[in-house]
Amino acid sequence: MTDRWAKAQRQRWIAEMLAIYGFINREHLCRKFWISVPQASTDLREFQRRNPTAITYNASTRRYEVPQ
Repeated sequence: MTDRWAKAQRQRWIAEMLAIYGFINREHLCRKFWISVPQASTDLREFQRRNPTAITYNASTRRYEVPQ
């Protein structure tokens, strides 16, 4: 498994979880992929950079959410 493939898998999974549940946080990624919190943060920032209107960070719930 290459690093690029793993990153792509995580990006697809983020999109899928947002479509199903409407939110995601770092812990979800850490538990699913056995990655560190800093790596989960990087993945979420990358997803947001590539899809700037798809998610926003809600500081009160400490999670990324689909805008209403």
